[in-house]
Amino acid sequence: MPADGDEPSLPARARVLLFDVPDEVDTPIVYARAALLALLIMYGFKLARMDVPSWELASSLMHLPMVPIHEFGHILFRPFGEFMHLLGGSLFQVGLPLVFGAIFLAKNRDPFAAAVMLWWSAVAVMDVAPYVYDAQLPQHVLLTGRTGETGAHDFIDVLGDLGLLTRAQAVGFVVHRVGVAMLILSIAWAAWLACIQFARRK
Repeated sequence: MPADGDEPSLPARARVLLFDVPDEVDTPIVYARAALLALLIMYGFKLARMDVPSWELASSLMHLPMVPIHEFGHILFRPFGEFMHLLGGSLFQVGLPLVFGAIFLAKNRDPFAAAVMLWWSAVAVMDVAPYVYDAQLPQHVLLTGRTGETGAHDFIDVLGDLGLLTRAQAVGFVVHRVGVAMLILSIAWAAWLACIQFARRK
């Protein structure tokens, strides 16, 4: 047992940060978050079931807002060399919601909002997976108006540098599974918090 005045352990602090819920929560907020959670569950698993090789997710509402974020990532990572410049678009697409989530946790003490940001990041990972898959046998028309065979394709170069280009399709499926795992984790986290908030509604 730690002596009085000792700092709480790192796991204890993390547990407080990740599951911090006020003693009382306004009822309208509880029901609004429950409705949002239901939407995230239904839409999230709809996105997760979309076909990877055909990049079905590119036709979803989530894809278009991520395109400018992806492109800005290339600009942001340009100073760090060609490899990071190419990978930076996908890194920023996936990482930006995690940054927002960290802010919600550290500054706002709002783990439910952080869980929603993790959900967004999970969808971003699933959106990257078909791009990775496509690098092996490029078929999808990119923003350049051409396929990767005749135009720029981030993952042809990235996976080529890593010696994984001939396994791009397998890597794409692994990336998709990581995204699905993140999606399940985000929903489980948000659902746990929603249950606690429901018990503490006023």
